[in-house]
Amino acid sequence: MFALLLSTLVAQAAPAYLAACPAQEAKVLFTAPVLAPDGIHPTNRRARFFLDLGSDGRIRHVGLVESSGDSAFDSAALDAAQHFRFAPPTQGCISTSSVVPEDFNVPLLALARPVPGSSGAPGTMTLPTAPPASAVAICGPPFVQLKGIDVPDARQPPGTVEVDVALDASAHVTSAKLAKSSGNPKTDAVAVASAKDAGYGFLLATGCPAKATTYRLELTYH
Repeated sequence: MFALLLSTLVAQAAPAYLAACPAQEAKVLFTAPVLAPDGIHPTNRRARFFLDLGSDGRIRHVGLVESSGDSAFDSAALDAAQHFRFAPPTQGCISTSSVVPEDFNVPLLALARPVPGSSGAPGTMTLPTAPPASAVAICGPPFVQLKGIDVPDARQPPGTVEVDVALDASAHVTSAKLAKSSGNPKTDAVAVASAKDAGYGFLLATGCPAKATTYRLELTYH
């Protein structure tokens, strides 16, 4: 479904405390089915969303990036996506915000069409032998992936920090500013420094251009 791997520095020995905090990728804990209404008329085989997750796995934002061609199905898929539950990616005793893609496939029968001039019984349908035309991308602000973050040498006091990271169109950091404090100045300072030095990338719908944006990076220290 998706994969997210946070890299660590390998040029030096790993901090001893990391043994207590094994790295894990983001993973789905709960999925919800799409309750598609009757009579939908999609033109594409799927609706595609990007899900922006907080460092506790909650869904912060869901963006539709490819429509099924039917607003009713898209709405039902959006409702399902908002009920998903995740465990966030964690490395070095730090859980991070993240973004994952999720596809909702349209029921095949919804793509069936009456056979023109059919001599069969009324209501005779034909199933598509090839996928319908490619979905048209819905371009909006880019979703941001955390590609890698350095793990501190020492375990930090617990708390959650939010940092606004400004990125240019190449996903390079231009600034990093504290947006929400953990209540501990040391933890805040480490988080801002880590956010500034971290690696980022854009998750874009096919055909959509990259552009500068500001990403709210959330780090929870355990």
